[in-house]
Amino acid sequence: MTAYIMESRIMINKLTRRSTGRLTGALALLLALCLIAGGVMPAYATEPPPMPHQFYGTVSFDGDPVEEGTLVEAFVDDVKQAETTVDAQGRYGYNPIFRVSGTAGATVTFHVGGVEADEDATWESGKVQELNLTIHEGAAPPVQYELTISSTAGGSVTIPGQGVFPYHAGTVVELLAEAETGYGFVNWTANPTGTFGDASAEETTFTMPSQDVTVTAHFGLVYELDMAADPVGVGEAIDVAAKGAYAAGATVSIRAEPAADYGFVNWTADAPVTFQDATAEETTFAMPAQAVTVIAHFGVAYNLTMAADPVGDGDAIDVAAKGAYAAGATVRIRAVANPGYAFGNWTADAPVTFGGVTDAETTFLMPAQAVTVIAHFAEALPPPEVPTVTTLAATDISSYAATIHMSYTVGYFTPVEVRFACKRPTDPAWFYTVWVSRPADGNYTEVLTGLVSQTQYQFKAQLKYDGTVIEGAVYQFTTAAGSSSTNLNDLLAYFGCFIATAAYGTPTAEQIDVLREFRDVVLLRNTLGSLFIALYYRLSPPIADFIAGNEVVRTLVRELLVDPIVWFVEATGDTWQN
Repeated sequence: MTAYIMESRIMINKLTRRSTGRLTGALALLLALCLIAGGVMPAYATEPPPMPHQFYGTVSFDGDPVEEGTLVEAFVDDVKQAETTVDAQGRYGYNPIFRVSGTAGATVTFHVGGVEADEDATWESGKVQELNLTIHEGAAPPVQYELTISSTAGGSVTIPGQGVFPYHAGTVVELLAEAETGYGFVNWTANPTGTFGDASAEETTFTMPSQDVTVTAHFGLVYELDMAADPVGVGEAIDVAAKGAYAAGATVSIRAEPAADYGFVNWTADAPVTFQDATAEETTFAMPAQAVTVIAHFGVAYNLTMAADPVGDGDAIDVAAKGAYAAGATVRIRAVANPGYAFGNWTADAPVTFGGVTDAETTFLMPAQAVTVIAHFAEALPPPEVPTVTTLAATDISSYAATIHMSYTVGYFTPVEVRFACKRPTDPAWFYTVWVSRPADGNYTEVLTGLVSQTQYQFKAQLKYDGTVIEGAVYQFTTAAGSSSTNLNDLLAYFGCFIATAAYGTPTAEQIDVLREFRDVVLLRNTLGSLFIALYYRLSPPIADFIAGNEVVRTLVRELLVDPIVWFVEATGDTWQN
């Protein structure tokens, strides 16, 4: 009340200042009292709603007025509240008045032709403020795009209350399509693009895109539409627009209204027609290229009772809230569980087929009798505990080997599979250890062998459950410098194959497994082979280091040396394995 009195006094003070002497201060005060006590002021139980903040002023770009018709938009805390256009004098807010709704203290920003202005304001209820808007130097000038309107034969298009001139992107343009006698409106299209409020409505809006665009209204010869009820007298079939004739392809809105004690069943037609929803009382269809009779079918209504089991665990809802339906009508139902409970399934005390017996929202066809439909609920189970995997630091790092570790949990998905992914930072892809099944929470360790000395390696733990792979963080380690005095038995314990590993870039390549088997089965079982292995382990690490650091050499060694040896070993496998 106090705010309204103050606003009234401000208004009277303005009138007083603008008067030519005929209206004295006393008369102004008397007028204010009349406004307050005489019923002009609305009667509010509490404070009246806030009045808009009014803005006006000039609009310029780099010191020059912007073009007439430029769109000016006001945003309050980044939400658009009002828009207007610039007049022929480069002004806004004069005609029409530019009123912006908001909340006290909120920030008001302005966009001119889609470009944010330098100025902003603080919103105040009832304030009238002059604010000249400028687009900051260097910003792109507001761009306008050409809107061309056209129509097919049988009608025309107008833009109510607006001239035909370029528009800024985002401008909402009102459109009106008017059909000639014997023709009907079909729809709107835009080329190349654009957004209509309703492309099937004769009177609609179009949001201007950021490019030139042509909007076309389509018309066609009309065909008769007849509406009928079956049985007659138990309901009405209504042509919502009441036109009685439509062009082929036009969207026709229809509605069925059953009489007391009856219910709607469905729609049919005596010509090929596709209904948006043939079971809904209010729906649409596309007019065919011929006269058509559309029939609303009705029947005696039977009671529907919705129940929850157990009571209090949730709600069973008749979506349309009718409580009675004709036999054969499609009934939409929904189950909503209370916190801590979950929907299970639907049942009924009469023969009923549900669209989805375990779907919380579904449909069924009403039987020719009263029916109680029950939504069953149960205490909700906690969500399944998802497995976890954690990469742990590497240990026992030597020149050519390292031990890597992980910890993991299996959650509700026992067993799970675990493995490691490894690579050097310069390698394009990871190499992997084999998947290992694990039935319970725990730790897992792998020994990586055949590594290259003085080289950094990255590794991460991986876990697979129910077809999903999760990963731990990426850790790294660096192998130690090689030594020519390394004990042969220590090297053999790592089962390394240095040159082949360097050539293939991974110690898990299948070819390396072949060479390891040949070493263990053949070479290590005779004196000459053991001497060769001893010499190989003394000489190969520095050679392997050189190979690993040169992609061309790696390829040559792999294709010209290692691959032929592997082929020979595999080809003679039946001989040396036995």
